[in-house]
Amino acid sequence: MKVIIVLAILIGIALPILFYKRDKDLKNLFISLLLLSGIVSLLIIGNIMRSLAPLFIAHFIALIISYGSYIVYLIRDKFYWHIYILPFATLALYVILAFVGNRHISGF
Repeated sequence: MKVIIVLAILIGIALPILFYKRDKDLKNLFISLLLLSGIVSLLIIGNIMRSLAPLFIAHFIALIISYGSYIVYLIRDKFYWHIYILPFATLALYVILAFVGNRHISGF
């Protein structure tokens, strides 16, 4: 599983660089690298949700969908901004559940 994540990150870094060498579009390069860094940071931050397994799985699926949208942005230049909100929504739901006092969330 970790190998797949590392390969996805490496492919996510290599594709914008290859497209930049072909198109010389600096704006797309910066946007795509910022999107990838956001997705990777949400992947790292999402590990705090392991105590609540269904929400963690939903967050992981939302990250996979947002990575797919990232690839669509690289290939077709179509930016679907609402898909990138899904991982933030799962994190927000986790924080709300932590403040309400879910007994499955400890240490928050």
